[in-house]
Amino acid sequence: MNDNYNILINKLDEFIRKYYKNLLIRGGIYCIGAVLLFYIIIALFEYFGHFGIVTRSVMFYAFMLVNLSLIIYYFIIPLLQLNKIGKIISHEQAAEIIGRHFTDISDKLINTLQLKKLSEINSSNVELIEAGINQKIGQLKPI
Repeated sequence: MNDNYNILINKLDEFIRKYYKNLLIRGGIYCIGAVLLFYIIIALFEYFGHFGIVTRSVMFYAFMLVNLSLIIYYFIIPLLQLNKIGKIISHEQAAEIIGRHFTDISDKLINTLQLKKLSEINSSNVELIEAGINQKIGQLKPI
């Protein structure tokens, strides 16, 4: 039973890694697009506005602050989470994300994780709970 459950947990961990890689790629695209867009806007304002040194300084520091915050939010945080630093999604949250895309396995995956927690808490019906876990994992194996 533990072997099947460990395989399931390893697949969920693999999904979590792919989830954060996807966030990292999407964040990189967002950052590049936002930096270029903000740069073009600032350059156009400066070209047509002929601002003084104070306004230029404010625009420069605003540009730097916005870009730094975008890079931290969309790139650095997912990079840290990919390396399991900071708060990462749990197996239950990963099962819910998978369940949104594959509705036929949604309940089975979440129920398997809940049964495993129940088996750790309740020691009176362990055999019955483990049989239920094995049955759910057997149904999930083809997927």
